[in-house]
Amino acid sequence: MEADNAFSRRAASKLAYRLAIPFGVLSLYAIMAGLWLSGAHSLYFGALRVLGIEPFSFPFLDTHAVLAAAECGRQGIEVYLSNPCDVLGRPHAYSPLWLGIVPGALGTGATGWVGASLDLLFLLSLTVVLRPRTAGELFILGAAAVSPMTVYAVERANNDLAVFLLVICGAIVFTAPRPFRLFSYGLFVAAGLLKYYPLALLALVARERRRDALVTAAAAGFALILFGAAFYPELKTALTSIPAASSYFTDAFSAWNLPFGFAEALAGGAWRVLIAGSLVAALSGVAVARTLRTVRLLGREQLDWAAGETQFLVIGGLLVAACFFAGQNIAYRGILLLPVLSGLVCLHRSVKDPEVGRFCRRMIAAALFVMWEEFFRRALHAMISPVPGAGLNSRAEVFFWLGRELVWWWLVVGLSALGLSYLRRPARAEDAVLNRPLEEKRDIQVTSSTRSPIRCSRYRASLGYGSDARSL
Repeated sequence: MEADNAFSRRAASKLAYRLAIPFGVLSLYAIMAGLWLSGAHSLYFGALRVLGIEPFSFPFLDTHAVLAAAECGRQGIEVYLSNPCDVLGRPHAYSPLWLGIVPGALGTGATGWVGASLDLLFLLSLTVVLRPRTAGELFILGAAAVSPMTVYAVERANNDLAVFLLVICGAIVFTAPRPFRLFSYGLFVAAGLLKYYPLALLALVARERRRDALVTAAAAGFALILFGAAFYPELKTALTSIPAASSYFTDAFSAWNLPFGFAEALAGGAWRVLIAGSLVAALSGVAVARTLRTVRLLGREQLDWAAGETQFLVIGGLLVAACFFAGQNIAYRGILLLPVLSGLVCLHRSVKDPEVGRFCRRMIAAALFVMWEEFFRRALHAMISPVPGAGLNSRAEVFFWLGRELVWWWLVVGLSALGLSYLRRPARAEDAVLNRPLEEKRDIQVTSSTRSPIRCSRYRASLGYGSDARSL
């Protein structure tokens, strides 16, 4: 009886931790919505500016952009060139599919409830993505959930939220055994057709059996060819209009910020290109060497790559790395760091090697810093220069910007190493366990190593990943 009571208390404690973040962010969302609906707009705008966010004159600006493009498109206007239905006149810079999936009855008048619905779905998904088990983990993941990056995405109701939901659904399916896991690639492709960068997740096909990989790659390639053939004129125009940050020194993240921002501060013309190119080459060389070194470090420990949180980490990390090297990204895309942090917390909870544990702690600190860096940047700028600006007006701001960019590089190198370590491990070992009868699974190890892999999730234990599995 006493054992049952202890188990019930532990289960209740874990459930409380699991629900604390969604309940907290929904409560904060309700407060902000109340401020807006009650007419206390100055308080609403002030709270966002304190956090480091510059709001527009009304919420859900990016949902408004998509609905405006669909509304004008139905009127026969070439929205890839101009969009008079949008409050800022922004041309449609996203996939043509957005114009097709928006129902005909929806226009800019539906911005409020469409944006709020998208926000609520995203906030509810945090129940699945963020899984704290201790007060410390609750603080880390809760800080990420209310970071300027996350709040910015929610305030704008950017369509990255819809892409995030598709990717998370795909990640959940990806944790299933073959053949169900293969359906996750359909969700990844669907997300990629909406906003392109999730197509980087097709790299995960490299882990599959050769026949599965060929079939999956062929199906994805066929879908992409059909998409390109059907929308070639629109894509040609839209790809040239993808929004980018106006400066290397504000809230955007990219591999190009450091070399080109540094070159811009030092020189112009041909010298700027030469300096930037030299820095890109140097940073790339250091990044490759650091990635290989980190892969060797991670090889010291048999990590449970099959755990749900770990696979969230790999999927989020691949997307962050792909976006980082592809070009400048507006800060709201940093919501991809939420599943990354969830996986890093899981790894830190379970690793035994001191150096691997130190690596996880540093990665967690780096991810939290970049998610909050706009708050720190604006606070520093306000203390030094009362006039808002996008440049670097003091030595302190220069050092902060330089440190931020180096942290971004270090973080992405670590995520690349984690992704490479995962891709080196074939999926068939996990399938060998998942596809056996439950009573046979309990005594089977996923790896041929004599060391038992570390477990992050009771869900995996219920599927037979050994008796030492830890619960969520």
